[in-house]
Amino acid sequence: MKRDVVWTRPAVKDLGRLERSDRERVTTAISGFAEDDSGDVRRLVDAHPPRFRLRVGSLRLIFTLAHPHQRPGAVVVLRVLPRDKA
Repeated sequence: MKRDVVWTRPAVKDLGRLERSDRERVTTAISGFAEDDSGDVRRLVDAHPPRFRLRVGSLRLIFTLAHPHQRPGAVVVLRVLPRDKA
């Protein structure tokens, strides 16, 4: 099931701060998850609404799935952070 990927403004800023190779790895990883749920994904504990993290090397993508009334099943990337900041 192919989902759309929506980047929030803070996530785009985070992505812009990364080196080119890291940006490519991050975009490839989130595209892979949107395509077929692949990747090292975990649900964050005590997060309401439910949030998830995708591990890409030393980086963490924090994301949620869009509410069905907004964009059904879309992956909304909230932040792209180093492991120690996530």
